[in-house]
Amino acid sequence: MSSKTDEQLMEELRKLPDIQMSHDTKQKIVSTIRSKEALNMEQTVHPRRFGYFGKGLAICSVLAATVWMGTTLIQTNQPATLPGISNGASPTPSAPNPVPSSQNGVVTPTPTAPATPQGEELLNTIRKRAEKGAVINSTYTVETTVFDDVEKAWGAPDRSVYANGLTYATYEKHGVEIGYNKGMQIVEIRSFDPRIKQLTLADIEKKWGKPNRVGEFAGQQIYTYDVTDKYQVKFAFEPSAANNNQMVLVRYSVYYPQGNHNLMADMNPTELLQNLRDLAKDGKTLGSEFRVEKDVFDTVEKEWGKPDIVSTVNGITYNTYRGRGLVFGFNKGMQIVDIRSYNYQLQYIPLADVVKTLGKPQSNANVGGQTIYTYKVNDNYELKIVFSGIYDGSNANKLYIDHVNVFYPRGTINNMAG
Repeated sequence: MSSKTDEQLMEELRKLPDIQMSHDTKQKIVSTIRSKEALNMEQTVHPRRFGYFGKGLAICSVLAATVWMGTTLIQTNQPATLPGISNGASPTPSAPNPVPSSQNGVVTPTPTAPATPQGEELLNTIRKRAEKGAVINSTYTVETTVFDDVEKAWGAPDRSVYANGLTYATYEKHGVEIGYNKGMQIVEIRSFDPRIKQLTLADIEKKWGKPNRVGEFAGQQIYTYDVTDKYQVKFAFEPSAANNNQMVLVRYSVYYPQGNHNLMADMNPTELLQNLRDLAKDGKTLGSEFRVEKDVFDTVEKEWGKPDIVSTVNGITYNTYRGRGLVFGFNKGMQIVDIRSYNYQLQYIPLADVVKTLGKPQSNANVGGQTIYTYKVNDNYELKIVFSGIYDGSNANKLYIDHVNVFYPRGTINNMAG
């Protein structure tokens, strides 16, 4: 077999399909062939016999690869780029994520991009999906689906708890908690997607404005936004472990209030508020058989077990039972002096109904973005009704109860200092 000159090899390259290859690139291919030939000649015992064979093999390999590349690129109408050689073209931008679609109560989740979206983009996605009743990492929707569908697809939950009128099923692998009512209808979906950790309270307020409601429970601050006339988004913040003054987002949820409202006890707001006042006269509140002044916290702990959260303010220890929606405050002698109820039935009652039923309070105050109405129900006890937001004289029908307290002021006197 006779050796081909560089000119002959270049001529064969010219006859290949046009793949937009420069003269320099073609020359590099020829140099590669020559290098391969030299290597084969050095390594073989029969240099002449295997040298020609090696060169022929190298030529065939390179030419075959080049023809394949050229044909493929011509078919796709793309410029050629050989390994290690840049053609200077910019990467083709990826198509935007599709808008989630909804069918039969299931929303197709937006594909997760390799790179974490910026805060603004993530908040846009959260809102779009919330408008359809879904969170960013779940295919299920509130209102239109039932928990049976989830359990069939995902199996039994890791754990279930009853809180605020709903049963919450936790699926750690999927990063969600699903709350459903007695009819198995999904009412709330909580997301623990790690992407939300990039969002700050400032980011949310900048993008979505001030929340419709601000609440507080079990050491968490809850920002609630009405995203449609039926659905809400709730952002839950906690103080940072590294900096107590900094709030970090620990979860968010899509909530369908009407799904909980429909299963309230057969008691209208007037009856509920009157019952609340009567209980307060006896030192009790909704959901608790224990009383301020008369009972000690040891009794609660023996019957209900350890609380979920323990905190101390001005000498009073507050123990929270999340699943029961109750917080007990007790003094140094373990005497219960404050019981707070976050009963879900109360959270549908506006300030206007409270004043209509209970009259004007003996005192009121604005604390931490909340309005507090205090009613003195007898010589020993007070009923405090705390609303989500500030009353401005015109929003009495839009300011709802966040929680209520039955309070024994005398039990705190010796515990305020030191």
